Amino acid sequence: MKNIVKYSKEDADASSPFSRLPDEIILQIINKLIDLKTLGFCYLVSKRFSSIVLQVDAISFTVPFIDPNIPDKNTVDDVAPSRPFPPMVSSFFGESFLSAYTFLSKLKGVKSLCIELASFGHRAIDNRCLFKWMVKFRNRIESFMFLSPHSVYDKDGLSLSGNGDEEEENLVVHGMFRRNFEISFQCLEDVIAWHIMLMDIVKDLPMLEEVSITDSGRRGRLSLNGEKLIEVKEWVNSASKAEFNRVEVPTVMSNGYIPLLKLPVSGYVMKGIYFGIMKMKDLEGGNEGLMNIEDASEDKEEAAYTEAYESGTDAKFN
Repeated sequence: MKNIVKYSKEDADASSPFSRLPDEIILQIINKLIDLKTLGFCYLVSKRFSSIVLQVDAISFTVPFIDPNIPDKNTVDDVAPSRPFPPMVSSFFGESFLSAYTFLSKLKGVKSLCIELASFGHRAIDNRCLFKWMVKFRNRIESFMFLSPHSVYDKDGLSLSGNGDEEEENLVVHGMFRRNFEISFQCLEDVIAWHIMLMDIVKDLPMLEEVSITDSGRRGRLSLNGEKLIEVKEWVNSASKAEFNRVEVPTVMSNGYIPLLKLPVSGYVMKGIYFGIMKMKDLEGGNEGLMNIEDASEDKEEAAYTEAYESGTDAKFN
């Protein structure tokens, strides 16, 4: 009976409209799907589809929030991991992400990849809390910058967002320092896990031309492309196992408070700014590892934060 059912299914597949299309046309259609979960379903349709899906060159997927109190069972049981992630990454993202990544690592032709992660490192923080971070990196994290303004105004003086009533600002400065200090370290922990993942991605996807990892709250982003990606690829392919698995963490930290920061390029004004800067020890004594922000954005507010990073660094080191 099973053989009859199987034959009927194959016969139906052979008579479907898709069966009349050449592989090249199907690939063009599938390439427009982009979403990794949808591609996973296509991969399971048939042997022909699975071979075509493996040729896609653009992928995007969102990793859902993982509740530690709920078992994470959303996995693909028939896909064995090609290489286990370090415990730090595995514990942060859950089994469903690891299963998705294992499927992703099979798509050796991927050239463009975008991953959106939940803001896992600071789940207890109110989403209205203002902060963003930026990082400069290659095969290691060179510097990490965290910035949290009390309030932000556009060039017309309109308040875009804030961490509280302006008249309360002076009362919360000291408490803000402690809170933001803790959040900045949580974000750095996130960045370290992301960077570990990013190095694995570059190692597993040889055709990659651009990759971006961001979080659902748009707090920060790690991205590689162009010469920067080429440089990282060369290191990944030449590094020993010990070098590849070594995790280096910025150890030199400074922080401060800027009451008012006017940003001439964007026209934005930020008030009550806490900033934290962490650097590798071999970069101590200068701002070479902090300037020339590489992850520029066309978003006006993000561009204003980028300008604020550079202005804050100038105020700190000059």
